Amino acid sequence: MAEIITIPKKLAQKGAFVLLPKTQYEALLKLQKRLLWEQADTDEAIRIYEKERREGKLKIARDFASILGKKKGSRKSS
Repeated sequence: MAEIITIPKKLAQKGAFVLLPKTQYEALLKLQKRLLWEQADTDEAIRIYEKERREGKLKIARDFASILGKKKGSRKSS
């Protein structure tokens, strides 16, 4: 026989109602926590970038070799 669940009017009137197994709910909470952490971490990185750009601490590079301080086309031969 099917189980009957009664949802209190107070909860039902707040909007959409979702029923999930506890394991899925806990997995969603973990995902939400990770995403919020990543968002905060990204926001912090952007804040630091903008601050350093304003202060002139960033270097502009045309290619990866210039970042490493090497001249273009100079390779060591083995």
